[in-house]
Amino acid sequence: APVVYSQQRSFFEELQTLEFLYLIGLGAAGIGNRYPSTCNGANLAYRRDVFYEMGGFNGIDHLASGDDELFLHKVAAKYPDKIGFCKSRDAIVYTDAKRNLRGFMNQRRRWASKSTHYKNRGIVALGISIWFFNVLLLLSGVAALTCCQELWPVFAAAISLKFLIEFIFLYPLCRFAQRKDLLAYLPVLTIVHVVYMVYIGVAGNMGKYQWKGRRVN
Repeated sequence: APVVYSQQRSFFEELQTLEFLYLIGLGAAGIGNRYPSTCNGANLAYRRDVFYEMGGFNGIDHLASGDDELFLHKVAAKYPDKIGFCKSRDAIVYTDAKRNLRGFMNQRRRWASKSTHYKNRGIVALGISIWFFNVLLLLSGVAALTCCQELWPVFAAAISLKFLIEFIFLYPLCRFAQRKDLLAYLPVLTIVHVVYMVYIGVAGNMGKYQWKGRRVN
């Protein structure tokens, strides 16, 4: 079910809210296409008999983070057609964005750290493909700025295509959340997201982050 950030107090928190809607939308799209890949434990429900049938959190209970998503993968491996996303404004759970960059990065490193425990090769391949796309996009942008100006058309075309696809994807999500105003931040997010994805893909898989006052290795 949907989770949305509320009570944004800064430009940074507005960007987070838009990016978080993107993540929620990806989870909903995966479930809708019978390929569940991600969810959010802040708004998640499952039947008790299925929980026990899957062995609960056995095999993932030693992890500091990711039990919600990894349990989803366990259920999806057996019941991919029995998982649904509750698309209802009445079902929205609201939570707060991180107030500063340090808190945000720690949160996202924690979220990314669970990817090392994915067993679904399709999800792993998709994640790696997205990461490499952003690496190439970042390298082409840096090269166009520094030494290879002939790459400008390639970079401009790629970043424009990225923006267009993200706009098409995010528009119905923002409309659903009644936050179409957030789309004004998409040009900034489209560019910043490239650097963020490359960094978090590396840092998240190193498995080190701060959470609830303790350091997790």
